[in-house]
Amino acid sequence: MSGPMPPRVTFDTNVCNVIHNPDRWPGQVDPEDARKVRAAIKDGKILGFISEATLFIECLSFEDKLAYLAVAGTDKPRPAPDPRAVARFEDVEKVGARLLHAPLIAGEIFIEGFRWAGDDVFSQEDRQSRFSEFCRPLGGREKLQQSGEALEAKFPSNFHGTPMKGPGTWKSAFKRASDAGEKIRSEVGPIIGEWCDGLIVGSHFAYGNDVFCTIDEGKGAGANSLLHHSNRAALRAQGITMMTPADLVQHYGL
Repeated sequence: MSGPMPPRVTFDTNVCNVIHNPDRWPGQVDPEDARKVRAAIKDGKILGFISEATLFIECLSFEDKLAYLAVAGTDKPRPAPDPRAVARFEDVEKVGARLLHAPLIAGEIFIEGFRWAGDDVFSQEDRQSRFSEFCRPLGGREKLQQSGEALEAKFPSNFHGTPMKGPGTWKSAFKRASDAGEKIRSEVGPIIGEWCDGLIVGSHFAYGNDVFCTIDEGKGAGANSLLHHSNRAALRAQGITMMTPADLVQHYGL
């Protein structure tokens, strides 16, 4: 008889970085724990996964994120991902991790060339339904759109001097505002971050993975953060088990 399936573990953005380089943040993650987690993925003791939204966060600068939002859903060229960041994730993929779909704007696939996770726990239809079920109540996309619409009122899209407004034109308002010299990073950066946090945890939930591994406690955004300690009980109630790399090593005897 075959033994139990290895645990399915989604790695948050910060943990991906120490899986790639175990010595990167010794004050936050014991390098020995990071090495054990990396080896466990390679040896098949755990099945490792990365959300597509994690690559969006790490592979584009803030300005490039604004440029991406401006062209998402169109046939215009996208900003190129930072090759150094892409190389980090390619390394984690070579160890054995697979990518989880987390559709961004207009259902686009952000980055090509990575191996996608299979729909091994739920069907594709059920996985997509679970993703929407988790993300919609968070309102991350709606908050992003509200921010874009507020900027659009100040920096409208113009065609030969005539202001233009229509479905989706708010997406380009961020870049227009930034190009005009408006200092929007302190306001818009956290909104993008929280939207992406919802996409990341949502992709974990959608695929029915067992553990979400993170060292993020949401301290920067406070109680508004999905990962803040005050919101952990609600995540547990949805069946989301959260562990640090040290917890993972101890719980599974890695």
